[in-house]
Amino acid sequence: METDKNKSETPKQQTERQPGSAGATAQNILERGTEAYVEAEKAVSDVYDKTASSVNETYKKIKSYSTENQGKTILITLGIGMGLGILLGAGSSYYRSRTSRYTRPEVNALSDMVHKA
Repeated sequence: METDKNKSETPKQQTERQPGSAGATAQNILERGTEAYVEAEKAVSDVYDKTASSVNETYKKIKSYSTENQGKTILITLGIGMGLGILLGAGSSYYRSRTSRYTRPEVNALSDMVHKA
């Protein structure tokens, strides 16, 4: 059957298939590139699956913790929100004087609530 294919090919096509020819070298490079691509695709897919599984597991743990410790979760969220507000508001000179007036009492009140909880 191989001889039938060779008969229908032109002499140029037959030469390109011979080992050591430019066509064979290009074909080998193409095959190695395809193999590398398939391996890389598989590796990326595996890493994505592991990452998605890990994120899903972490989300479930956080959700469980927040359900069991609602008071602490609220205080933590409040603290994060206030901290971000102070950091974002501290960028302008107008808010610097206000920030210094409110920051200490808020931090002290929050730490008292956390210690009591």
